[in-house]
Amino acid sequence: MMRAVTAAALLLVCRCGGDAPANPIRVAVPADDDSPPEAVIIMRRLDGARLGRHSQPPGPGHPRPITLTEPRLRATTVGRDPNGGVARVRVSISERIDCRHAGGGTEEVLRTRYFPPPQIETIRSNPGAPLPTAATRTVPLSLVGDRCGGAEATAVHGELWGEAINGAGLEAVTPHLRFSWRKPTFGGD
Repeated sequence: MMRAVTAAALLLVCRCGGDAPANPIRVAVPADDDSPPEAVIIMRRLDGARLGRHSQPPGPGHPRPITLTEPRLRATTVGRDPNGGVARVRVSISERIDCRHAGGGTEEVLRTRYFPPPQIETIRSNPGAPLPTAATRTVPLSLVGDRCGGAEATAVHGELWGEAINGAGLEAVTPHLRFSWRKPTFGGD
């Protein structure tokens, strides 16, 4: 009875967009598993306020692009697989940074980042290996950094997505959350 209550609480926490619990339930990886995991990506401001959420399988509607007030955010991917376990979750971001040089010239700098980085080998667990039924990864992200070199970053347009891989190596990738940030201008700038 207690295990059923714990499983229900785990699903409630994850379905509401929160992070996975610190000690999730573990399952043995089955010999055959043809059901992919679920993945959720959550975008928050650094103060914790939620800006957007997307999931695979997708929920109803499609979120509008998110306008950021600062070039920083916090991204969380939550992966769930109650029968095959979660072997890995990843936060991914792609950015187009607009840079303006002192002489007035502009350029676009492209950047894509993965947390953790991609691996060459396939992620797959041995049958019987214990894996958590839910896993989470949270990454604070600075969108500009030193990518413009000596130039000034004036805007960032990008996409954020999450990935989850279960014990059988099956993957779920969330639809992308689109976002933008533009440096505020004051006076005649």
